[in-house]
Amino acid sequence: MKRVFICAALCVALCAAVACNTVREPAAVESVVAYTRVGDVNNVMIDAIEIRVSNPKSIKHLTAEDFDLVGNIPDGFVDPATGDMLVEYADDGIVLTRDKATLHIKANPFNLDGKRNFGKPSKPWALRCKADSNLSITLAQVTERRTSTIDDCIKGEFTYAGITREYILHLPKDAEGNVIKNVPLLVWQIGGGEYNRDLMTAALANRCVVSLPEQGVECATLMFAIANPNYSYSASLDPERIKLVDRNNALQMSFIDTLIEQGIVDGERLFCAGASSGGGCTMRFMMQFPDRFKAAIPCCAMDPIVPIHMVKERYDGQFVDDLERAFQDKVYKWNGEDMALAQIDTKAFCRLPMFFVHADSDMTCKVISSHAYFEARKRLGAEDDKIQIYDDAYMLKFGIPKMISHFSWVPLLNDYSEGTAMDWLVKQM
Repeated sequence: MKRVFICAALCVALCAAVACNTVREPAAVESVVAYTRVGDVNNVMIDAIEIRVSNPKSIKHLTAEDFDLVGNIPDGFVDPATGDMLVEYADDGIVLTRDKATLHIKANPFNLDGKRNFGKPSKPWALRCKADSNLSITLAQVTERRTSTIDDCIKGEFTYAGITREYILHLPKDAEGNVIKNVPLLVWQIGGGEYNRDLMTAALANRCVVSLPEQGVECATLMFAIANPNYSYSASLDPERIKLVDRNNALQMSFIDTLIEQGIVDGERLFCAGASSGGGCTMRFMMQFPDRFKAAIPCCAMDPIVPIHMVKERYDGQFVDDLERAFQDKVYKWNGEDMALAQIDTKAFCRLPMFFVHADSDMTCKVISSHAYFEARKRLGAEDDKIQIYDDAYMLKFGIPKMISHFSWVPLLNDYSEGTAMDWLVKQM
């Protein structure tokens, strides 16, 4: 009996030793998919990473505790709570699920480009796996990116008024995936930072295309890539530059008309918005076609109508006086052969409600422009306009510090609370 007991104990010990020294088969990664979405400040955010391996058994033992993210920062420029530079998440929020040979790793959303270091190279993000270094992933290992909303958009180009421009168009769909017809449309005018850039760079620069769809609003959204240089300050003194601004708008109106003719959007529910240079283009668009749109939101608008920025008033109220005259003057319209000056329908222009938004500390496009637009239209009979000026504390809530408070389109496209510009827009749809 004693001998049998010794042999049994020895067998158990040997089995335990063998088990402890078993080397798990390392994972062989076949593909890495990053699930992303458009961020607020010229960035893309990663929500999840999916890793597919060739050998399912190699990932069977893994848990969330085996993974760690570095260089992963939230959206924005600074911490909304402190105003300090963004730091990596203390808790990555990793949730791991497994489906045979695929690991799905969800985490707190982080910047695709990694951690910003102002004045220094950015710190790239990395997903580290303590259990198997083959499962440690960086951006270089990502084989596919899937961007919510944007991937489902239509991309194309359109020619009119002697120019061709690329566009991106989101159309809402029902539960079966069918396009919903005769919906309202918001056309967004891009900012100068996106001029002369490729379509996807412009589309991913901010949430202009995705804001309404991701809010659950049944609305089409449209953005054109403007393939000419930014029109710059005081461009209103250069007829050729302004003619090109108006030509771009004429092209967009013609494309919108094709959508109306096809029954895709409702011609009675057209809306326009834009920021910075796009805010100025929104103003000119409404001056060209005031009877076609239901409402507009010029955000931190630049000055393609009269010189305002980089200019000193000769007397208090000069900008308002100048705009009052300009709103009763002429714009360029396509006559079938060229862009020609045509009289503005000032009454229709002033009946069209506008909601001006601007950051009080904006040094790129000073807030005086929005005040001047608002006051000049009021003098001419506009009764339904609104204006909201964002203070520094409000901007900080969205991770925007005072030094870059020009980015007022960030709170605009994120805040749908009562009384905001987006709330006002949606209620008219």
